[in-house]
Amino acid sequence: MPGQLVHALIKIITHKWVISKYITGPWETAAMKDCNILDTNQLIQHADIKLKEWIEDPTPLLTGCATNCFGEEVNECKVCLTEGEIDKRITDIMQKLLDSISAVIQRQLSDHLLGGKFAEPSDVLIKEAKSCSSTNISGERQFAKMKRVQSNAPSTMMTKIESKSMYAANRVGQDMAKMTEGERERNIIWAVKQGAKIRVTDREKNRQYQEKMRERLRERRMEQVQKEEKGREQLEGVVEGVYRYGGLWLTEVDMGNSLSSLSETRKKEAIKSQIKFRTQVLHCDAVKIALSKLSSLQLQDQFIQILRSPIPQDSQIIQDIFEQSEKLIQQDSSEI
Repeated sequence: MPGQLVHALIKIITHKWVISKYITGPWETAAMKDCNILDTNQLIQHADIKLKEWIEDPTPLLTGCATNCFGEEVNECKVCLTEGEIDKRITDIMQKLLDSISAVIQRQLSDHLLGGKFAEPSDVLIKEAKSCSSTNISGERQFAKMKRVQSNAPSTMMTKIESKSMYAANRVGQDMAKMTEGERERNIIWAVKQGAKIRVTDREKNRQYQEKMRERLRERRMEQVQKEEKGREQLEGVVEGVYRYGGLWLTEVDMGNSLSSLSETRKKEAIKSQIKFRTQVLHCDAVKIALSKLSSLQLQDQFIQILRSPIPQDSQIIQDIFEQSEKLIQQDSSEI
């Protein structure tokens, strides 16, 4: 049984012509035909129904159906399985594949399925859709042309580029040449009126877009200001903590003198202020560790390690200014 299962899986996965022969191959052939896109409605609807049947029971597909997803007859499938080779795991794999294909159809072609807005098109709609391609190849080509035009003339409005591209792609000139003079005049007048409405709509959309962009920029500036304010407040708190407990400690002796008269809680606050000042202001190298979980003795060891690490050259001037300000403060205090 395991050998049969492996053989069957290889036939399905490696030789994926089962899907190609009955679904993707016929679909590609139908899509490449030069026809009205609305003429494919019946094919799409038939394929949707057939896929749902195969999802319920993929056995006919695995053993070789007489017709493909569009109901068209097919030749004998040489890579299909026999009933003895079919296993539950094989049917599960095929059901998942078919379910994925069906989900794509439901998502992308819902307007053409039963109940969709294009499912039963009127004669007028069929005539209007005559110039629409049944594939996205034309659309991709138009995007490429628009990109080239925009590269050559960056200041050209997108609406103008779109209009010229659509005029050429939809063969408007050829269709108007077949009209009577009265029909051409009516269509031109209608197009001018529609163009004015479209320009008004585009201006409003651009105004709304620019307003949203300005609002977003204001929000970002406010976020940046708040972030800078928060960082400044944190640094001010660190500096105040350093001043509160004897100023900047330059040696282990300074640390010992400042901690000698403090309680355990105050000691921890004092050492954490010194560590934060050296790491956040002077940018000294230090191992990242949660200071709140350390005892005062552990904090002292941590501070000594940081004290022994060199101060970056860019931060040396900050320490010099800080030491000078401490001396001035002490001098003013003694004069008072």
